Amino acid sequence: METRPPCWPDRMPCPNDCAAKLLNQHAHNHVELTGPWSGWKLRGRDLVSPTGLRLSPERVAGLAWREHNEAWLESKKARAAAAAKARGQQPVKVVVITLADYRQNGIAAG
Repeated sequence: METRPPCWPDRMPCPNDCAAKLLNQHAHNHVELTGPWSGWKLRGRDLVSPTGLRLSPERVAGLAWREHNEAWLESKKARAAAAAKARGQQPVKVVVITLADYRQNGIAAG
């Protein structure tokens, strides 16, 4: 059984476009989005991009989770770098020399 708007009596053809649009929104969750979301649609459970890519609620939640955590990680890295700079710490350069190759005043270390 479909939910019909009050302006659309049972067993009657659709009276107008507004009633058909309202039926699609409430009964089938078919919504055309506007503003910055222009071109995007809700179709049942899925968010559909202008190119036709369907995103489930779980996929959108996963993408939002990843975006949030990547931003959090970047802010942590930026804060650590700023703190290190404020303390005057510089990266340490490590040089490895094998003893067989080390000579001082012509004498080999060993």
